[in-house]
Amino acid sequence: MRQRAFLSAALVSTALALGNSYAAEVRIENFAFAPEKLTVRAGETIVFVNRDQAPHSVIGTMGEDEIFHSPEQLDEDETFRVTLARPGEVAFRCGLHSHMSGTIFVVP
Repeated sequence: MRQRAFLSAALVSTALALGNSYAAEVRIENFAFAPEKLTVRAGETIVFVNRDQAPHSVIGTMGEDEIFHSPEQLDEDETFRVTLARPGEVAFRCGLHSHMSGTIFVVP
């Protein structure tokens, strides 16, 4: 458990959207992520924007470790920001709709 907390802190910092400075946007619309795959540099911020009327959530994992989790429910037009600090492949999915998923490639 301690290792997981350390990895999470070392890999990512998250916050609810404040302002609009980010490197990439992932839209949640029609029960899908768009784009499903994207590449960002380590330290850049990605913002997830829910454009559906239905609520969604966003969970990110690197390997077996959960490295970020949005609030349980993002309502229409709400956003969630995440900054990924370590290079690697991050899988993300909706915690409410298991068929929704994507990949973030974090490069140095």
